[in-house]
Amino acid sequence: MLAMQPNATHAQVLQRYWGHLVYHHRLAEVALYLLFLTGLPLWNLFTLPWQGTRTLLFAHVIAGLLLFPLGVIPFWLSHRRLLQDCAKPRLRKTGQGIEWLMILSALSGVYLLLLGNPGQWLGIFNHYVHLITAIPFAILLLIHAWRWSVLQVLFKPLLKPLSRLRKHIR
Repeated sequence: MLAMQPNATHAQVLQRYWGHLVYHHRLAEVALYLLFLTGLPLWNLFTLPWQGTRTLLFAHVIAGLLLFPLGVIPFWLSHRRLLQDCAKPRLRKTGQGIEWLMILSALSGVYLLLLGNPGQWLGIFNHYVHLITAIPFAILLLIHAWRWSVLQVLFKPLLKPLSRLRKHIR
């Protein structure tokens, strides 16, 4: 972690923290997957009882209000310079896709938070933008961050037998 030096100014400490944040993504990644998992079941395709819908919506709004600005936005802003500096085209392309989908999803989420979906065309449009951007966003995030993903803990035991099988086939 970042050690505080007695002679360091606030600007130097902030600059060190900002540089540290570029590669420390766990909070941002967990926040985004939490938003996805609490938001997806709210879609009309899933029929949940009102109590479940209300609980998920509350969790989704609280996560969006707290975790997104505190975890995702600082990571994203500190990580953006890698879009220009990264030599790997796959990471650049998926990063740009994630950025655009995140902006669309965040703006439509703010609209829904402030005005809701009263049934007019703009509310319905924002509702579907918010939902439809979530699926490619989550997939691109998983592809982009797979080497460092917090989800590897879940998927690695499932993928290990497949990699052994692939070695035997060669």
